[in-house]
Amino acid sequence: MAHSVLIIEQDQPTIDMIESYFSKSGFETYVSKNGHEGLRQASIIQPDAIVTELDLRGYSGLDICRELRFVKNDWTPIILISEKKEELDAVLGLELGADDYMTKPLRLKELVARVKSTIRRGSKCCSQEDQNHGSSEHSRIIKNGELTIDPDHFLVYKNDRPVDLTRKEFELLYYLSKNKGRALSREKLMQELSGDEVELDERIIDVFISRIRNKIEPHRRNPTYVKTVRNIGYMMNVVKESVPS
Repeated sequence: MAHSVLIIEQDQPTIDMIESYFSKSGFETYVSKNGHEGLRQASIIQPDAIVTELDLRGYSGLDICRELRFVKNDWTPIILISEKKEELDAVLGLELGADDYMTKPLRLKELVARVKSTIRRGSKCCSQEDQNHGSSEHSRIIKNGELTIDPDHFLVYKNDRPVDLTRKEFELLYYLSKNKGRALSREKLMQELSGDEVELDERIIDVFISRIRNKIEPHRRNPTYVKTVRNIGYMMNVVKESVPS
């Protein structure tokens, strides 16, 4: 079954170029020229992925991310397209829940590869592969200190209170937690989030770690859970559950 992609872009030559390449790559394509219409189409079509221009007139790519993730609770993979000078805004888009970004001029083969990667990652994250570790309903739940991670429902709790994470933040926290006590390089973390066929800027991992820390750490300046491993990357610390006095 062919995957579908919604392209939200206001420049017709760019639309023609992207749509043609995705069609040749076996995708079913849909197009919208503005953010509001793109959101409406996304709710109707329910595409497998969305490719959107960052700097849309009236309703930007950041607005689309914010609306889908935090209002509609829609986790359809989103790839942002930006001018090079807007790259930091694109990184902000990752904080708002976008899955990836690319700067112009576009490398269409890589764009298609990144979209395929996000679709595959969405279906693979916390998938059946982990069920080999046990068949009981609660066997996949990870507990570490005050944190409880439920991969079946993409939920994280701290002291039994839900923690609001984006999909990518959840994936990163889940992977760190599965490998707690083990130092993981930024390169390894990027591979887990993006797949081996594309490269991401290391700053992206730092952005996600910073966001995760803001949401789960009791002391932001001296993290309890996600530790920085100098010259390597990050590690999920093994934390004992506090015992009420």
